[in-house]
Amino acid sequence: MRRIPLALAAVLLCGSAVALSVPAQAAGTPEDTAIARALDAIKRNPEAVRTADGDRYEVWKANVTETGAAHVRFTRLFKGLPVTGGDFVVHLTPDGSFDGVSVSLEKPVAVDTTPKVTAEEAAAAAKEQLKAREVGEPQLLVDAAGGTGRLAWQLPVTLADGLAAATVDATEPRVLRALPDEHTATGTGHSVYSGTVSLSTSQSALLTYRTIDPLRGNSRTCDLNHAWSGTCSTFTDFNNVWGDGNPLTPQTAAVDVHYGAANAWDYFKYRHGRNGIFDNGTGVESRVHRGTEWVNASWSLSQKVMQYGDGVDDANPLVALDVVGHEMSHGVNQAEIPPDGMIYSGESGGLNETTSDIFGTMAEFYAANGNDPADYLIGEELDLFGNGTPLRYMNQPSLDGASADCYYNGVGNLGVHYSSGVGNHFFFLLAEGSGNTPYGSSTTCNNSSLVGIGRTKAAKIWYHALRHYFTAGETFKNARSDTLAATAELYGKCGTTYRSVARAWAAVGIGSALPIECLIIPVWDLVWEEWPRNPIPDPGPYKWLHKIQEKGTLETVEVGVQITHPRRGDLRISLVSPAGKEYLLKAENREDREADVTEVFPVRLGGVAEPGEWTLIVEDVVKGESGHVRGWSLLY
Repeated sequence: MRRIPLALAAVLLCGSAVALSVPAQAAGTPEDTAIARALDAIKRNPEAVRTADGDRYEVWKANVTETGAAHVRFTRLFKGLPVTGGDFVVHLTPDGSFDGVSVSLEKPVAVDTTPKVTAEEAAAAAKEQLKAREVGEPQLLVDAAGGTGRLAWQLPVTLADGLAAATVDATEPRVLRALPDEHTATGTGHSVYSGTVSLSTSQSALLTYRTIDPLRGNSRTCDLNHAWSGTCSTFTDFNNVWGDGNPLTPQTAAVDVHYGAANAWDYFKYRHGRNGIFDNGTGVESRVHRGTEWVNASWSLSQKVMQYGDGVDDANPLVALDVVGHEMSHGVNQAEIPPDGMIYSGESGGLNETTSDIFGTMAEFYAANGNDPADYLIGEELDLFGNGTPLRYMNQPSLDGASADCYYNGVGNLGVHYSSGVGNHFFFLLAEGSGNTPYGSSTTCNNSSLVGIGRTKAAKIWYHALRHYFTAGETFKNARSDTLAATAELYGKCGTTYRSVARAWAAVGIGSALPIECLIIPVWDLVWEEWPRNPIPDPGPYKWLHKIQEKGTLETVEVGVQITHPRRGDLRISLVSPAGKEYLLKAENREDREADVTEVFPVRLGGVAEPGEWTLIVEDVVKGESGHVRGWSLLY
């Protein structure tokens, strides 16, 4: 369970003693008030946050939205030990009432905090089992990444492919997982991608210009000079003209990164009101020319910097606009969700990558750069495979041969760059719709037809969910609930946008297209509604008609249908206009053996004005099972 409304939470006025830690801030601010109310909500609803004896909660941050709603994030310690995956968010309505909790923990922590494996044994296990080159000092903690707690050691390790954080079971010397310290977008490129651009630089007293951006928190672009770590030197120039378009010239990759980082900063600032990665105006460091022939780009969790390799032959830098935006978005993810963003494995790891693909793409749209036209392809400028194809496709993720279009139980077992396809596909369908679009064709997993709400609105919903609802152990089903909650807060519950979000998740195999909570909400834009009594002939079609008197030009209508039938795949549903044009709502699908149809189908009309008889046709194409139309409605 994720968001727990007050009506479902046990309201306890007594119980376990819980320590609460609050950061110092100005008294009387909206955030201060929100924290006080959140603390009170925790005391009154301990079961909602999975309270255990020995718990201690520390405020991570408090966010108060424009509507007055508040979201207060907490980290959790158990008997003094940090709890990975134990974070939660308390939600408050604009009037200060408790509005539920986002939490990944499935039950209160109940572990013996005395380790059976010593720190030395944990380090030895990590070194042996991971073949680590170096191991750091282990830290004892409670590992609740899977929803339940267990005692574990966590320690930094140096592996063949870079730094990682290893988690070792504290009851037996067994490595549970090793998560990379650096999130990567892998590819190869062969050109300079953004053409001639404007750069924000700084000038020293000696008339030397430097790649330090004073307009964006003194963000710095520096040169590792093919080292893997160590000194990173700020680029300098005497005439403030940088690079020559040749990827072999050291300054050239710096131009793309410096420009891309500034563009991504501006996207978050002017589209979401965010002041840099950490939302405090502090800039970040971008390191170019890392290593030798390093075909990667990454965000370092421990160092909080971005790093870029030069690719094959050190002549194909991985510095395209969407790549830079992608890596910066990993930083935003880490800054919002303690301690290191959504956990980089399983479904949460896929959603971590989805988040970076979404905002990397949106930064590319924001740039409106003619040399790198915006699209929903990831890393297309890098030409990873040498044949002009991109790294990933958001419109139809499976086109890369490995990513998932649709959700299924176990999709989290794919690599994070492949399970991310589910979230990427959802976002594309929500933003652009299904079928043929200006950015490629996209099919749905339930044969539905979707009308997009626009990428700006879709990105605003995802950002709001990331900032106020997502937690470290986020799953795809959690993400559906959390994006719906974010949509309700931004645009209202059960309105057109809310239902569009539900339909987009259903189109990738998650949840119902018509949320049950919306069946009891009055439809304000109802044109007509009927509750038929006649059964559907088996086999054969049946028609329900109604005459509409209203006049006006319509771009889209929505047809809500509720049908009881033991095999919905037997049904073909269409809408016919007064002029006789038929719009297919649902095709028959012999492979679909599920029961009943409860869905809202969007229909593109393209600006027609057709009063008269609109007809719903339901046809049972397979003999043997029968059903009834419970009701249908036509909305505009």
